[in-house]
Amino acid sequence: MSLFNHHVCARSLSETGCAHCGAQGLIEGSLLRSASGWRPVEALMPHETLCVFPGGTVRLDGIEAEDIWRDPVDCPDRVRPLGVPVGALGNTDFLLLQQDMRVLFHDPDLDAALGTADVTIRAGDLIGFRGICPLAPPRRARLFRIALASEALLLVGGGVWLLYTPPICSLSRLAEGDGATSIIGGRSIRHLTAEKADVVLALQERRERMQDIRAPSRARGTGSQAASD
Repeated sequence: MSLFNHHVCARSLSETGCAHCGAQGLIEGSLLRSASGWRPVEALMPHETLCVFPGGTVRLDGIEAEDIWRDPVDCPDRVRPLGVPVGALGNTDFLLLQQDMRVLFHDPDLDAALGTADVTIRAGDLIGFRGICPLAPPRRARLFRIALASEALLLVGGGVWLLYTPPICSLSRLAEGDGATSIIGGRSIRHLTAEKADVVLALQERRERMQDIRAPSRARGTGSQAASD
């Protein structure tokens, strides 16, 4: 194909470039837990009450939206949305996530090593975990950014806790470097680097494999006991 006939996304040639389409936020259609039940993010109104971790609520100060992936041609993997299969992260609904969003994991076994059982992992670091993978972007999807007074963990997709970070907190964490810690609702939340995330996910997968191995063994043992009785 001639270089002059090759279709290139106009946004990738702009000053903001592809990073615009990879910005943090909730993609249109994402279900968010509010005090009145599950709501698509596009249906939320300012001053609604949202459910936050651990077991609290917060008022939504505002919400804004803009089109992304206006002309999704040759989008690099880093700005493609992640498809999260049902159940992969405890979600009851299929979910599209921006790669720079952070997902909460709770694992008591981490407490001894990290000083907390609650950690967040960047969504982009979950690629390959339980079938999570980048997908072709939907054309002209809307990305919603919500305004809250402080950091919060919001429940989306029927069971996934996502970290919302106001811009000023994002800048503060950038100055501290990756691997910072937040105190949210009185709980210490550790934000893992990609390297530490790999270790935690490998431990999760190893535990699941061991459970799968033990399950047939238990089933066989039960059957043998029944036969001998």
